Amino acid sequence: MNNRRIMIFIENLYQELELWYPLLRLKEEGIETKLVGTGSSDLYSGRNGFPAKPETTASSITSRDFDGIIIPGGFAPDYLRRYPAIINLVKETFQQGKLIGALCHGPSVLISADVVRGKRITGNRAIRDDIVNAGGEYVDYQTVVDGNILTAQGPNDLPVFMKEVMSFFSQSKPRLKNPFPEGFLYDTHLEKMSFSMIVKETPTVLLFFDSIASPIAQKALVDCNRLSESINQLGGKFLAVSMDSIYVQKDYATKMELIYPLFSDVSGDTIRAFGVKGRNGLAEWAIFMIDKNGILRYSENCPSGDIENLPGYKRHLENLFNY
Repeated sequence: MNNRRIMIFIENLYQELELWYPLLRLKEEGIETKLVGTGSSDLYSGRNGFPAKPETTASSITSRDFDGIIIPGGFAPDYLRRYPAIINLVKETFQQGKLIGALCHGPSVLISADVVRGKRITGNRAIRDDIVNAGGEYVDYQTVVDGNILTAQGPNDLPVFMKEVMSFFSQSKPRLKNPFPEGFLYDTHLEKMSFSMIVKETPTVLLFFDSIASPIAQKALVDCNRLSESINQLGGKFLAVSMDSIYVQKDYATKMELIYPLFSDVSGDTIRAFGVKGRNGLAEWAIFMIDKNGILRYSENCPSGDIENLPGYKRHLENLFNY
């Protein structure tokens, strides 16, 4: 989960558990959090008097620099929804397909941002009519997921809510123009290597794929020999990652005479960090480009395995060696 950044909105009379539980769980997963206030105060008090200090204000940040928002409940949302900068962040985050999580009365902020229309939403039963009147469908359930909007009814639902948040990030890619997520992989010589060791300050094209046994892989992985050769000639490297065992990969690479390295991520940790773990538990077919400084420059899903015909692939490959 490295390199993820989440805004947590805060105002007076916030619900303490709905702020601190997500904040600590996100930190535990290595996700950077930022307490974002409205600018009305340098210190906010929760419903039970517990203080929290904002680290920045909504008017001084942009949604492009974050991967999502969490909005705790309590009475704080009634204040938050009055500030245009808060509403703009919600609208932009929604439009960008990034995470929006809201608890208890938190969905009232989503109502003011006009993003609940046509969505399945839960929350405190007191705002049921507000959700319906704003064009949403109120679902009387502890936690509800509809696209990039995650909502929960209250603090008792935090464990399930946070599981859904983590699941969302395991299926969403890290932001471009940021360092790649660190992780560990095994090569076909049974050596455990960090991803930074593998890349070694070299422009890299990284392919994730589901399994050597899949029909797409049987052809696409062999075709990648030609792709790898052209990338090597430019001074870069090409490598592929799946959850197959090291022994299966080694046997296949030898049999098919692959000229590029295969790496095994049996635990799926690196696959999750790159946001390409599919619903079947395996990696999705996806391509990433990483420059010599370790910055992500391009990412795209390629379910057909046809990498070279992906939108913008050739242009980004040419640019990869100019950073």
